[in-house]
Amino acid sequence: MPFNIDIKISAVLSAAFICFSLLALWFSSALFGSAMKKLRPQHDHSATLEKYAVQFVFIFIFCLVIDVVVDSIGSSGMMPGIYVGIAVWLLISLIHLAVSFRFDLKSMLVKSIYSGYFLVASVISAALLSMWR
Repeated sequence: MPFNIDIKISAVLSAAFICFSLLALWFSSALFGSAMKKLRPQHDHSATLEKYAVQFVFIFIFCLVIDVVVDSIGSSGMMPGIYVGIAVWLLISLIHLAVSFRFDLKSMLVKSIYSGYFLVASVISAALLSMWR
């Protein structure tokens, strides 16, 4: 049985752009950037075009996968999209957070900032892609 997945590139690009913009805001000094610099002082916080390009590619792939999930389960509308976004976050980010809680030495606040971004990005992108159907 072949898969019949309808990927809407314009919707995926829109979701990726929104998530990329959210990422820039999330880690700016207006939200969590200052806290991250204090919590991870040894981390290289310099921004380069190459880092931005790589990050956008990964966010695009993330949104592409969410579009496949939304299309595969037939989600249509904002609320079903929000549920899909929460489910994606639970399946990926929360599991990663639980494992890293046990074995990673970073502070729980750093993990929560990263996980919070992925929760918001998952919900926004899944809701947008679900409403685009």
